[in-house]
Amino acid sequence: MDDTALILKSLEFAAFRHKGQLRKGEGRTPYINHPIQVANLLANYAGETDPVLISAAILHDVVEDTVNSPGERDELIDQISEIFGGDILSLTLEVTDDKTLDKPERKRLQVENASHKSDRAKKLKIADKIMNLRDLTDNPPPDWSTERIIGYFDWAEKVVAGLRGVNQKLDDLFDEALLMARAKYKVKVR
Repeated sequence: MDDTALILKSLEFAAFRHKGQLRKGEGRTPYINHPIQVANLLANYAGETDPVLISAAILHDVVEDTVNSPGERDELIDQISEIFGGDILSLTLEVTDDKTLDKPERKRLQVENASHKSDRAKKLKIADKIMNLRDLTDNPPPDWSTERIIGYFDWAEKVVAGLRGVNQKLDDLFDEALLMARAKYKVKVR
């Protein structure tokens, strides 16, 4: 598969897996918009051209957010490996949270493990956090309190602290998104 075909196949696969899912924001946008935005940010704003990275960005939430059982997860992993190969599978899994753990533990592990990720995974995680900050700023979930939103900002900053240094444009875009988010919620900038 050439690079364009690979990326389009990733889009088709992710769109099918995320079919019917919506983002938590008040606008209830189709979930697939998020991975597309993450891939677009990497390619068109951060200057990343690696087709493995762009494809994994499109697939980054597929394993974490579209399976309901361990058996289904294993089948999906096998499918991704067969269709996209080991590099894309490995990168996708590197940024996938273990949903068998409770949320506080998953969040703790993201902070703890950030600096140990591959450069590709670091880039993908920063882009994901940027898009999540933008979503929380522009279209927050209606059931999230201001305190919960601000807590996300603080946590995302801790995760990204361990990811920095692999793409200056991403570092700058994260800082800008965090500044805008904090300004909207009138959080004192540290």
